[in-house]
Amino acid sequence: MKKFSIFLIGLATAISSVILQSCKDDDDDVYYYTSYAYAIGDMVVKDGESPYLQLDSKRTMLPANTSIPSFFLEDGRRVIINFSLLQENYMGYDYYVAINDIDTVLVKNIIPITPETADSIGNDPVNIIDMWTSDEYLTVQFEMQGAGEKKHMVNVVRDFSLSDNPDKDNYMQLEFRHNMEGDPKIDRRLWGVASFRLKDLAPQESNLSGLKIKVNTFGGEKTYNLKYDKEKSLNTNSEKIQENSSFIHIK
Repeated sequence: MKKFSIFLIGLATAISSVILQSCKDDDDDVYYYTSYAYAIGDMVVKDGESPYLQLDSKRTMLPANTSIPSFFLEDGRRVIINFSLLQENYMGYDYYVAINDIDTVLVKNIIPITPETADSIGNDPVNIIDMWTSDEYLTVQFEMQGAGEKKHMVNVVRDFSLSDNPDKDNYMQLEFRHNMEGDPKIDRRLWGVASFRLKDLAPQESNLSGLKIKVNTFGGEKTYNLKYDKEKSLNTNSEKIQENSSFIHIK
């Protein structure tokens, strides 16, 4: 069956809040068993057309709802939705869905890191659940430890002082950084997702073979390799999030 790769997180999931702040095609099964699922994409709002969601895989979702808050109805706004699938291949759209909840996804630029900014950017440990690229974004789904009393900060950074970047494999080396910002560290996992604009590092804008993302994880330093495939949208599991027993609210 064709790959749908939606976010498989049920409503029974325990919700705990995390707040993030800014820094100054294939043959997998379709999982329709769950009543509710999650997806990330960009709103497409055009005159004379019904607003719809375009996923990173270029598939489209037409909402059955006519009462989506106007704040979200901005062309290009990146959102995460909780939805129920109503029908496939509906009136020229890939999916016809009922949106149960909607929120914005944190979108940031990739920023430079220097010895002077390293401390404020931080490097607290984080657990990477999933990471993917599209034509425009690097999107990271992650878990952090904390009480959720203070805003955490996440960034993707580029060290312009590296002499071998891109490296010998023609991969651009970046880092995913997390700063707890003084939030009390307790044995509690907080879920988050953020997208980072690729700009001149995007597959169609560069001759890069891909990205290597270094992360300080709970188990130590780890590098994630994301290979570019310029013949199609990159890593088209872009609507997939693993089942998770922690937070699903984004600010």
